Amino acid sequence: MTLAIMQPYIFPYLGYYQLVSAVDEFVFFDDVNYINKGWINRNQLLQQNRPLKFSVPLVEASQNKMINEIALYDYIGWRKSFLKTVEMNYKKAPYFQFVFKWLNDFLFLKDYLLINDLAAESIMSVAGLLELPTQFKYSSSLDYKSDANNGEQKVIKICKLLGGERYINPTNGRDLYNKEHFNASNIQLKFMNMQEINYLQFKAHQFVPHLSIIDVLMFNGQDQTTQLLNKFSFN
Repeated sequence: MTLAIMQPYIFPYLGYYQLVSAVDEFVFFDDVNYINKGWINRNQLLQQNRPLKFSVPLVEASQNKMINEIALYDYIGWRKSFLKTVEMNYKKAPYFQFVFKWLNDFLFLKDYLLINDLAAESIMSVAGLLELPTQFKYSSSLDYKSDANNGEQKVIKICKLLGGERYINPTNGRDLYNKEHFNASNIQLKFMNMQEINYLQFKAHQFVPHLSIIDVLMFNGQDQTTQLLNKFSFN
């Protein structure tokens, strides 16, 4: 079985979903410390051919708290504002009607209280839209911390607990994980490299990369986005 473990991000970029699509089980690392100014509650959309940052407001967010402990601030107000921003910037996108309805339905599914739930469920909703068979779990539901002192040990412990034979991580985790340490636990460690991806964003001459999956869906729809999930390599 192949596993990946990542913190939950709000509607993350395409590379995150490439990782989701490449594994059998995906674990949301939700009982680790929140990262200030990270991507847990922030991402980017497209506005006039430039990246537009958006963020979900939180209550007393701190790196001294776990991700699954941090509450949302005025989710209902943020939801209204966010949907308006999306509509203003993407109403002329080729797949706007379909994607906006899906997004609206998801955000009104319930009045979310925690950033952990909103972020993780945003990822699972996209996975469902793209018909990915990946199974999801939360690290907070697993008993893995007893003899794990650092991030690498925690990942190895989770892999062993779930019967993972292969662990995949984005290539920027090379400084965090040692293949020999994983091999010692009979786990194969692989790093994923996202290929360069371009698609037409309105009639812009310059492509704006690494935006939220919302942008990818607006210009590519379900089928083409699914095809983009395969544009990666391992090393």
